[in-house]
Parts: sequence; C-alpha cells; structure tokens
Amino acid sequence: MVPELARQAVIIKSRWNTSTMTGNYEMGYAVGVLTKVSGVLYPADFSSPAQLKEKMLELLENYEPGNEHESNTIQMLKYYEPDETMDEQFFEMINMGLSEKTPWKR
Repeated sequence: MVPELARQAVIIKSRWNTSTMTGNYEMGYAVGVLTKVSGVLYPADFSSPAQLKEKMLELLENYEPGNEHESNTIQMLKYYEPDETMDEQFFEMINMGLSEKTPWKR
C-alpha cells in the first residue's frame, strides 16, 4: 500500500510546479521514473539518499525535460532534503520507477 501511495503522490504532484516531495519513498520513485524517461544511466553507486539525489541531478544537468511532469519532478527533486532512510521500500520505489510502463498515469 505505501509504495502505491508514494507513486501516486509523485504523479499527482508532478502536475504543478509548486509541489514538494515529502519523503524518501517519493524521492526513490522520482529517481527511478526520471532515469527511465530521460535515458540516463541509473547511478547505482551511492551510500545515502542525499548522495543519490546529488548524482541524479548531475546526470540530469543537460537533460531537456519532455513535458511539465518531468520538469516539475526534477524541480521537486532539487529542493527535496532527504533523510537517511534507505530501507527495502526505498529501493522498491526506485525499482518501481525504473520499471514504470506508463509514466505520469494514475
């Protein structure tokens, strides 16, 4: 249930440029789905959520978002301050985003 709620939260929040992420599970899904839609290589060598965020933003630096969902999600990622939570569900959310078949659809 929690993974689906975090997924839905990112999808809904991606509609507006004033939205913010509220947890590492949302961040995990966002990293996964942004990796998928942008075509960048997933930065698998990280030791904390903060390091993953930093590496992902570096990879997306020259990426031109294809739509407002992508642009808004990148903006949310930039301003999100992750905590140290890196449990099984965090990685589940990343994988959920990486394997997303219909990004931005509820």
